This record gives sequence, structure tokens and C-alpha cells, in this order.
Amino acid sequence: MKQALVIGHDHVAGLEHLGTDLERRGFLISAFTVVPEDRFTRPDVVVTYPDPLAWDLVVTVGAPWPRSAIDGWARREVEFLARRHEHGRPTLGLCFGGQLLGEALGVATTPLPARRVGWHPVDPVVPEIDAGPWFQWHAEQLTAPAGAEVLARSPDGVEAFCSGRSVALQFHPEMTPRLLRRWLTLPGGHGLDDPDSLEADTRRHADGAARAARSLLDLLG
Repeated sequence: MKQALVIGHDHVAGLEHLGTDLERRGFLISAFTVVPEDRFTRPDVVVTYPDPLAWDLVVTVGAPWPRSAIDGWARREVEFLARRHEHGRPTLGLCFGGQLLGEALGVATTPLPARRVGWHPVDPVVPEIDAGPWFQWHAEQLTAPAGAEVLARSPDGVEAFCSGRSVALQFHPEMTPRLLRRWLTLPGGHGLDDPDSLEADTRRHADGAARAARSLLDLLG
């Protein structure tokens, strides 16, 4: 059976329906949590990442902290992702995970004028990516590395790119109502003016987003 590693940066991370889709494709999923629950407000933990080449697939997901609060382990994850890329191992980065993947390939993110939270469409370039809407929660935008294929765009910039067998998405194809509820319980507050509307939108888009997410895994070959 193929082995997939999911890197969750906080204790509420999860793949939801994407995990089910991976299991349907014959993957046994293992989870690696970077910051345990009792360190959420002090996320600068010392982390030893597993062997990056021991997995048939790695998926790295989002994170709720500013980069300045987690720079130590974020740099180590960049090194982990760079090694996988150098060896041509399939890797999928979602939101912050996609930004780290871009950094591993030599580019930085672009700051946005305001945080983007909610369900937004994208302009896809390839058939594997639906126009959405897709769930977004970020304050910085992906940049495509030199030589990468841009897979989707939006008015804010690059929404997805592929370089070799490394795929980065700025949006969250894993989002479900249950996952959003977990996010909204994180310590420190979410800073949203109307979380009820966001939850209602997530319930409304949930089924369509789950169907659209199934083809995304085809991007990994």
C-alpha cells in the first residue's frame, strides 16, 4: 500500500474529504503534527521532521501563526520539501503549506493589502482545477517559481502552480463545515466580523467543493 504523510501544523488540522479521496486511491495516511495543542500560544517548538523520502506522497497544510512566530521549524520544513522536490517525490502544499513549497523552490510570497477570508472563485488554466468557489484564509499570496506551470490565477495573483511533481494551492480544498468549526475554536480569537455568515457559506458550498476537490489529486500524477 502507498504511504502518505500529512503535515498538520496545528492540532486541529485535517484533510477531511481529501483524506477519503486519498484512501480511495490506495494510500495509507499517517499524520505528523508540528505544534501540539499545549504549545499553540507558543508555537516556536523544536521539531525533528521525518525522512522526507520515506513517503510516496506528502501533503502539507495551513497554519494560523505569522511566519515570524514559527520561523525556526518553518525553515526546517522548507528544507524537507526542497529535498522531496529534488528527488521528484509527489508533494502537495495547501495555503501556508503551498507557500512553504514555493519557498523551497526559491520564491517568497506577496503580501496582500488585506486578509482574504471566505469563498472565492479562481481562474483555472487546467481542467483538473474547478473555478470554485474555493475557501481562502490568508494574508499573503503564492508566487510561482521560475519554470513552474501556473495552474490557476485570481485578481490577487497565483492560486496554484506545479513544478515537477510539486503542486502548491493557495486555497483550501479540504475545507468542510466541521473543519471550519475546529478552526474557529482556536485560542486567541479569529478576528472575524461575521463568523456565522462564513459558516453558512461553508455549509452552502460544502458539497460542490468536495466534488471539485476530487480531481485535484490528478495533478500529482
